[in-house]
Amino acid sequence: MDRSAGINGVLLLNRLLLAACFLPAAFGRALNISGFAATLTMKGMPYGDVVATVVVMAEIFGPLALVLGLAPRLSASVLIAALVVTTGTLHRFWDYGGLTRQAEQAVFLSHLGVLAGLLFYTITGPGAWSWQAWWRGAGSPSKPAKARKRQPSRPRNPKPRPAPVRQAMDDDELADAA
Repeated sequence: MDRSAGINGVLLLNRLLLAACFLPAAFGRALNISGFAATLTMKGMPYGDVVATVVVMAEIFGPLALVLGLAPRLSASVLIAALVVTTGTLHRFWDYGGLTRQAEQAVFLSHLGVLAGLLFYTITGPGAWSWQAWWRGAGSPSKPAKARKRQPSRPRNPKPRPAPVRQAMDDDELADAA
């Protein structure tokens, strides 16, 4: 197994695992979007219904873009924004005590791990095993690799060019020129 296949495999696994972090919660929220909107509103989020709709759309379509490797920076940015909104609103562990605090803190910290994965994805991109790479033609084994132009081992000195030949001017032409 060559190195690029290993790297592309890890990048694909990263995309699949990140998508798996979002999709179960997103489907649950989509099935009860009014309940999710009410929860956001009760937690103090203004325009809870609008925010809930945007978050559910981001959490459904963002992971699909992750899996396919479409628009990596845009999809990661949208998912980061949705993650910050939901984590900051729903998992404020500092407002609780006891076992509830521990549970909310664990969820909060796990969301920070997902955030780190999204930042990693933003920096590295989707890799060669993605729709984006396929669309650009990268990583396809059917296309032959372009041959690199061979560079000489030492620079060549250009051949000297002969100096242009001037025709001798008559004295009459010199007098006219003056």
